[in-house]
Amino acid sequence: MARGGARPGAGRKKKAVTTERWTGPALPEGKRLRPLDFWLAILRDDNAPLDLRMTAAKEAMPFMHAKPGPSRDGDQSDLSNAPGAGDDWTHDLDPDASQKGLH
Repeated sequence: MARGGARPGAGRKKKAVTTERWTGPALPEGKRLRPLDFWLAILRDDNAPLDLRMTAAKEAMPFMHAKPGPSRDGDQSDLSNAPGAGDDWTHDLDPDASQKGLH
């Protein structure tokens, strides 16, 4: 009665060996590419590795979706009531303004 030893089909399965390497996205010849064009070419390539496609999505996002602008509150919607809006800056910008009679 033999016990122990290797059993057929037991253990971790061997990893499948792939010989095909990804050579990069298909880019148009002779055309200057913007960064967005490059990242979108990688993102749209089905043969690209998933981690690279995820990186391309993160990099292309700022070019596709703008940051939201500042919200306009009731107090700040008009710049005429902002601090310093009614000040006379003539003297600060031109020190000789008081001698010229501008201030």
